[in-house]
Amino acid sequence: MNNYHLPIILGLAATVMVSVPLPAQAQAKVYREISGKESIRFDPAGLAALESLGLSLASVESTTTPHPGFSYAWDLEPPSLGTTNYTFLYDPETNFYAPLTGPEKFLGTVVFNVDTSKLNFPSQLEFKDFIIDFDENFNFTVESEGLSLFTVASSGLPTFDLENNTWSLQGIELAVSQEFSDFLVAAGASQSTVGLKLVEAQGERGFVEVTATSVPEPISTLAIFAATGTALAISKRRS
Repeated sequence: MNNYHLPIILGLAATVMVSVPLPAQAQAKVYREISGKESIRFDPAGLAALESLGLSLASVESTTTPHPGFSYAWDLEPPSLGTTNYTFLYDPETNFYAPLTGPEKFLGTVVFNVDTSKLNFPSQLEFKDFIIDFDENFNFTVESEGLSLFTVASSGLPTFDLENNTWSLQGIELAVSQEFSDFLVAAGASQSTVGLKLVEAQGERGFVEVTATSVPEPISTLAIFAATGTALAISKRRS
């Protein structure tokens, strides 16, 4: 299962219909992300595998300062600019979290040099600005310019600081998606790279509470209760 507790980086296995009741003491609220960053480092084994197929990392543009231990960082584009629209449900008493709407947009650039004897691409391949979003099954992916690059996985929930309205999440992994692998194979790659871990990341976000009068249009009461039930079900399975 691809889990992106963000992130993100955060996935929750869910179904459209859930029947887990909301405990009376739960005080879940809706929050909107307004700031943040993704700190990243590339996995050496993953880079070596790509290089054997004809792609070698040339440069990475950071747009903010990475967390200690990471090489690069990408800034979250502010919601006021129109793309980022990530909201989530969180209750500190029961410690559950569920994404409600997306996406998130991160500003940055990655450039690969291309061995044109192996891949039918120009001499350089550039990916600029990265969109993190989730599907109806709460599987998170990273895309650039319409191409899905990575699936996103994490091993836990974010750590919340409600006094400062921030959260952080460690242990995020980005692996090559089916679409990106097919993109490379179509250009001449000698083998599939689906599931190849390429990036390790840490997410940090700032958020504000969403008032009842400003809940985003796509968030229905049913969606909120469905997400609530899903999060509770996951929480119970982990306890």
